This record gives sequence, C-alpha cells and structure tokens, in this order.
Amino acid sequence: MDFLIETLIMIVGVVVGYCLLKVNEHKRILVASLNNKVQLIAVALIIFIMGINLGSMENFAHKMITMGLQSLVFAILPTLFSVILVYIFSRLFIIKN
Repeated sequence: MDFLIETLIMIVGVVVGYCLLKVNEHKRILVASLNNKVQLIAVALIIFIMGINLGSMENFAHKMITMGLQSLVFAILPTLFSVILVYIFSRLFIIKN
C-alpha cells in the first residue's frame, strides 16, 4: 500500500510540474519559490524525526561506532577495487603512442 501512495504522490508531482510549463513565468517563479520552502521544511522535519529515532535507541554510542566502521568499510572497499580495476583495464586497453 505504501508503494502505491508513494507512486501516486510522484505521479501527481510530475503532472503538476508538467502543468507549470503552461503557466506564465511569474507564476512559475512563485511556485518554484514555494516549492523550495516546502522542500526545506520537509527535509528539516525528516532530519529532526531521524534524530529523535536515533536518540531514543539504547546503546546509541556503541551502535554509532559500529555503523561508522561499517560505513567506512563500505566506502573504502568499493573505491579501492574501482581504482584497481580502472588501473588494470587502462593498462590492458588504452593504446599508448
């Protein structure tokens, strides 16, 4: 059910965006300005709610250290292997003058 609601909201956004192409530029600027404010408020609200959820967790500090180390590993390993693969393939396939 959540997927259906999210899809419907996205479709409504696309239709509204398409309809904005047909209005004059002054109204489009006003709507874009309002949209920016709504997005800022929504993002701030989401971050606030995430902070509440994180703050209410037991052993928050320990979990943050664990998640931080996992995130570091998930960031370093793909980067390292990407660099290695690019180096290998560039040596194999790039023709030097």
